Amino acid sequence: MPNIDYIVTAEFHIDKGPSLIYQHPSELPGLSNLYFLPELMLPDQIHKREDDYTLFMLYRNTYTGEFQYLFNRKNCEPEPYFLYTIVSNVKDTSFKRGSIIKSLSIITRLHYFKNLRPLMLICLDKYFQNNDVSIVRELYESINVNNFNISNSDKSMSIIKKLLLTSILDLPIQDKIYYDDSFRNKILNISKDNLINEELFVRKDLSFNSVIRFNGMSIPIKIPMLELPDNVGDYLNPTDLNFKPNLISLLSAKLATTYVNSELTIYGLQTPPIIILINAILTGKKIIFLSYDNSSGHIIDFVLLTLKIVTGGGILSGLLTNYNVFPIMDVSKIDLLEECDSYIAGTINPFFKNNDKLWDVLYDLDTNEFHISEGQHSSLFELDFKNSIISEDAKFLSNLQLSLFSYNDDLTTIQLIFRRHINEIVRILLSSKNFNNALSPRSKDLTLLLDGIGYYWSSDTNKLLEVSCYQLISKKFQDLLYNEKIVYNLLLPNLSNELNLMIDLHYHLQSLNNISSNSKVNEREVWYNILKFLISGKSLEIFLLVTYLIPPNSATSLQSSSVHGGSLTIFDKNKGIELLLINMFNQDDQVKNNVIMILQELQDNFLCGWCLSNFLKSNLIYEIAFNDLIGDSKQ
Repeated sequence: MPNIDYIVTAEFHIDKGPSLIYQHPSELPGLSNLYFLPELMLPDQIHKREDDYTLFMLYRNTYTGEFQYLFNRKNCEPEPYFLYTIVSNVKDTSFKRGSIIKSLSIITRLHYFKNLRPLMLICLDKYFQNNDVSIVRELYESINVNNFNISNSDKSMSIIKKLLLTSILDLPIQDKIYYDDSFRNKILNISKDNLINEELFVRKDLSFNSVIRFNGMSIPIKIPMLELPDNVGDYLNPTDLNFKPNLISLLSAKLATTYVNSELTIYGLQTPPIIILINAILTGKKIIFLSYDNSSGHIIDFVLLTLKIVTGGGILSGLLTNYNVFPIMDVSKIDLLEECDSYIAGTINPFFKNNDKLWDVLYDLDTNEFHISEGQHSSLFELDFKNSIISEDAKFLSNLQLSLFSYNDDLTTIQLIFRRHINEIVRILLSSKNFNNALSPRSKDLTLLLDGIGYYWSSDTNKLLEVSCYQLISKKFQDLLYNEKIVYNLLLPNLSNELNLMIDLHYHLQSLNNISSNSKVNEREVWYNILKFLISGKSLEIFLLVTYLIPPNSATSLQSSSVHGGSLTIFDKNKGIELLLINMFNQDDQVKNNVIMILQELQDNFLCGWCLSNFLKSNLIYEIAFNDLIGDSKQ
């Protein structure tokens, strides 16, 4: 499979309009159905800017081999192709407006297509000096001659392993991967027979470099170490300079309309817009991002940011295909929008703002305001906003704001906060169903070791209040899930071990974390069944991942860290593993013995053992206790 499949050039004359100029290595399959391609490649208002970029997805028909704009589950390949276009406003006094708009596009399945931008800029500049197509051909060959594959490990690696590796960034894993070849190969499942290719050079930031030789220059291109579903770019080591400022804008946005909706504004007009945005996607709404004052690239960055935070970096997937994502859209494609039940679309045209029949939620990036369409206005009979904010939403907002504003975070904490929150909200939305067997054909072959699944509530009163708050969202989300519009990758059947045994580790660890004097939680039974579950590397990695996904009970630990220099400790980022270690001091010898055996199982696993050693080194008390207890168990 080539790194890029096609290169397309286009230009815009004020007299002639947009038109395709050249396609390589051949004409794009299905071009007759993509008559609007030049319009999408050349965004509105580009004449006001020197440069810009656009992006949209194409889907390949498995029967005809042709590209199409809308995804169809029956006849399309499951993964999209990205049509990434850089646009330049070239000064030329021989044309009206004194310039001509020129663009160059690549069509690729690489999620890190933005990293090819330097090469594309050089090619665009050279090509339009004298319209020499040989430079386009050279770019195509130069990119495709390189082998960007790390190995087959990324494709064969389970989503559980990917989620785990992208969650342990608080450990000194960067240096370990950089300096230790055997460690890197082992955690990436690279065997001796399938070693990393010689064209890639490892970087300290958990990525690789490949050098592309083009136009007499050697240009380094960054290659992500792992790709997560529905995440464009590099999730593991985010380098997008706009990520944090765009997220701050989103958090500080206001709700401009007075319309309330029982699926969106669950806390009335005081509902934070970021909660509205998450709820909108979880219920399959039509969402528009609008900016007249900024570039199409600015709008697209917000669309991609939304995908990154709402998917939780692999917790949810399927949005890129089934949800209908149009990073940039113009008025002439309204008929295509009308074919979709749900979509996320960006636009520069203010026409959309005045036509709320085209959207359920509109985010005006220029005014930083959210609008809810009049058609989404709930009747007074449906509305009941007596409940205060639920504890999960309160913890999420508190932790997120603290992480963004209180200290200089490297973005990994922010991503972990989103990953945890999306996972917690999904567990709330599924708690009304026995979701361990609702969505998997192989569930009948699985055995649940211990009763208790879904989100854990410390009291029936809290459960009643919080379930009722998300009741309508839950129904819509379950419909999307059962119709495979959205995929939840951590359904309980997906977390079974090799003996087809299941236990909802998340539920039971949270129950242990909330033990009170009147609690009915049987500690012995929980730790014993967790130990029964941990039989191999797969189940141990599931356990370690779940410990990362358990959020702290409150933001007090983050606040404490913030006061003392701003750096989070390992245990601030992994409350679940601290819960395990603190039970080395449990007064019940049976619990203590089970915890020690769990720690020994973790120690014997390559990745989990390495992580455990770093957890212990970070706290002298835990390290001493572990060594003493392990020593006693061997005597």
